[in-house]
This record gives sequence, structure tokens and C-alpha cells, in this order.
Amino acid sequence: MGFLLVTGITVLIYGFYVLQTNKGSQANPKARLTGRMGSIIGVVLIVASMIAGSFTTIPAGHRGVVIRFSAITGSILDEGLRTKLPFIDSVEKMSVQTQKYEADSLAVTNDLQDVSTTIALNWHLDPGMAAEVYRTLGLEFINRIAAPAIQETIKQITAKYNAEDLILRRDEVKAAITESLSNRMFERGIITETVSITNFQFSETFTAAIEAKVAAEQAVLEATNKLERVKVEAQQREAEAKGEADARIAKAIGEAEYIRVVTEAQVAANKDIAGSLTPEVLQYILLDRIGEDIKVMVIPSGQGLDLVLPELQP
Repeated sequence: MGFLLVTGITVLIYGFYVLQTNKGSQANPKARLTGRMGSIIGVVLIVASMIAGSFTTIPAGHRGVVIRFSAITGSILDEGLRTKLPFIDSVEKMSVQTQKYEADSLAVTNDLQDVSTTIALNWHLDPGMAAEVYRTLGLEFINRIAAPAIQETIKQITAKYNAEDLILRRDEVKAAITESLSNRMFERGIITETVSITNFQFSETFTAAIEAKVAAEQAVLEATNKLERVKVEAQQREAEAKGEADARIAKAIGEAEYIRVVTEAQVAANKDIAGSLTPEVLQYILLDRIGEDIKVMVIPSGQGLDLVLPELQP
């Protein structure tokens, strides 16, 4: 655009010069024509440069900060094709898209342990604050604001926790860092989207102590689990023994009850038939049950048995 303006002015001056040097009756017609054409072309180039200088384009995800004679006007141009004063206004394009910033910080915990922390910050510029940020901080605003804000925030929050709590209460620590850092950044026109703690690194001595503690806790847990398993197994064996004993007792009680019932039935039956057992009937039963191959039978005296022996066949 500036080149076009300079070219137009140069051509216009040349055209005027040619016209001035070819006046009167001695004028060269071709020279005068060249002068007129030069003047016309110069005017066209100047007008074209002014028209071109009146427009600017703002890319998507950006805002345009209008600068007039090196001073911030306060005007902020949105995306698309925009107008400005030609040759007077310039436009500085600033991104309002999400960007990432990482920083390392060394801090001391409440129990005086050194901890190295890596913070990843996703942020974007507040579109309404683009002009003020450019005026006060320039284009390198994120390095000027984020770096010291992260360092101070990490040191402030870390000092409130013991080293072990930074691991066990990580979500709480992250929330505290995010809140404090977001407030600091917002005051300077930077909107914090997310804060990620990508690394907590402790000294080798502390790390070894943590590993030893974890190993000891695991050993205690393993021993406790083993003891519980032994208790459960003992309870199972006790339950099995009690169940077996109860089963045997139940069986013995059942057998005793069976014997009692059978005995009572037998006694009752004996009582029922006792009246019909005469000596003759008893003698008959005895003889009926004696085998045919018995030749001699000794009966003690005084038994009250008068046997009627069958006649022996010769």
C-alpha cells in the first residue's frame, strides 16, 4: 500500500513536470500526452492506495488493536473485513484462541521438603481487554504475566501442605492452584481455562522414604489379610467340626429313638401274646423249631417241660 502511494505520487509529479516543460507553441504533442497520462495514472494510483489503506482483514480467532500515530485508540476490531483511516491507523492483530503455557517451579512444602512442580496452563486473551493488554504489556504479555504468577502461586499453595499431602490430596491442591492463578491472570485480561499439574518431583531421600513407607504398609496389609484368612479358615474348620458333631449326635439320637420305639413295640407285643403262651403251645413251638437231625437233647430238670415225643420209626 505504501509502495503504491509512493509510486502514484512519483508518477503524478513526473506528469506535471512534463506538462510544465511542454507549454506554448513549441510544445511536443507526444510529450504533453505522456504528461497527461502520467498525471492521470498518478492520481489513480494515489486514490487506489488510499482505498486499499482504508481496509484491513482480521483473521478468525483474532482481534485488531487500532494504533494511531503510535497511540492506542481503544478501538478493537472484530474478525473479518474492517475499515480504518488510511496511512494514519495501523492494526495490531492479537490472538484470542486457546493457547498453552508451561512453566516449572521449585517450592518448599510445609514440612520443609523441596518439590519441583510443572504446571500446564490453557488460556486465552479476553477479547475486550486486547487493547489494554497491548498498551500495558505488549505482544509478549503471557511471558510477563504467567511466569511470575505461576511461580508465586505454586510457592504460596505448596507451603500450606506437607509433601505427602501433595500426592494424597492432589485434587485439592490443584483446585487451590487453579483458583489463585485464575484470579491473578483475570486481573490482567487473561482468562484461564484449565490448569494441569503434570509433575510433582521430590528429592531422592524423600522419594525413598515414601517408597519404604508404602512397602511397610503393604507388608502390614498382607500380614493382616493373612491373619484374617487364617481366622476364617479356623472358623470354617470349627463350623465343619460342629456340624459333623451335630450330625453324629442327631444320628445317635435317632438310633436311640428307633431302639426305644422298637423295644416298646416288642414289649407291647409280648404283653399281647403272653396270655396265649401255654405250656403246650411253648412245647409245640420248641418241637417245631428243632431240626430233624437232632437225636439227643438235654433238658435240665425242673423246667416244667413235659415233652410228648413223637414215635420213632423203626
